[in-house]
Amino acid sequence: MRLTVVNLSKTLQHAEFHAAVAAIAKQVDEDFAPEWNVSAILRGTTARIGANEAPIQGRHGAIIYVGDSVQDPTTGVENALGYHFVNHKDVPYGFVYLDVSAAYGQAWTWTLSHEVLELLADPSAVLTVSGPDPDKSHHRVHYDLEVCDPTQSDSYSIDGVAVSNFVTRAWFGMAGGANKTNFLELELAPFSVRPGGYAQYEDGNEVIDIQGDLAPEIANRRRAAREHMKRGRRNTRRAERLATSLAQTA
Repeated sequence: MRLTVVNLSKTLQHAEFHAAVAAIAKQVDEDFAPEWNVSAILRGTTARIGANEAPIQGRHGAIIYVGDSVQDPTTGVENALGYHFVNHKDVPYGFVYLDVSAAYGQAWTWTLSHEVLELLADPSAVLTVSGPDPDKSHHRVHYDLEVCDPTQSDSYSIDGVAVSNFVTRAWFGMAGGANKTNFLELELAPFSVRPGGYAQYEDGNEVIDIQGDLAPEIANRRRAAREHMKRGRRNTRRAERLATSLAQTA
């Protein structure tokens, strides 16, 4: 995949941005690809979005936008989302916003790594894996294939850049990967979450969240930050897909 990371920020410096893209490219090649059997060429570029126009040149297998603020009409979620659908319809996409990352209490590079890895694992945000229902041991449900959510609060460093931990095939009960549930080999059972992590599954009627232990004030801050992203979030798009499917079969 040719994955283009677009710097929309008015404050993020060129050197810092490209150092992050280079470190995450190394993470993809050396850490993620051997486990998930995916590869990507990451390219960083700079653009400005206004009136649904921005010169993003070249071929794109996917695009991730890095912006300054969800409140800024030239770089916010709604503007970039509209721009994407007008100019790059059907191309997988993601968003990283600096103020949302700060509200989460983590480095923006960590958030970018999270988005890159999850987009590579499931570009269209439609894949699920069958697993046990946490409330009904003999019932099966469908876990969304989101490889960084369960380890949301765990990171490590590559060339001085904070990047996200991620789960392996073993976390989903899948064969063919490492004999551990996450890259950092932290304590984590299959289909469970780390402190501060989360997971989402579908039972055919609704979307249910599993939340890892977190201090209430931090949990509330992260919930508010995620709400800012609205339809820019992959999990929101998954929930909308399920709702649409149920409406069509009703």
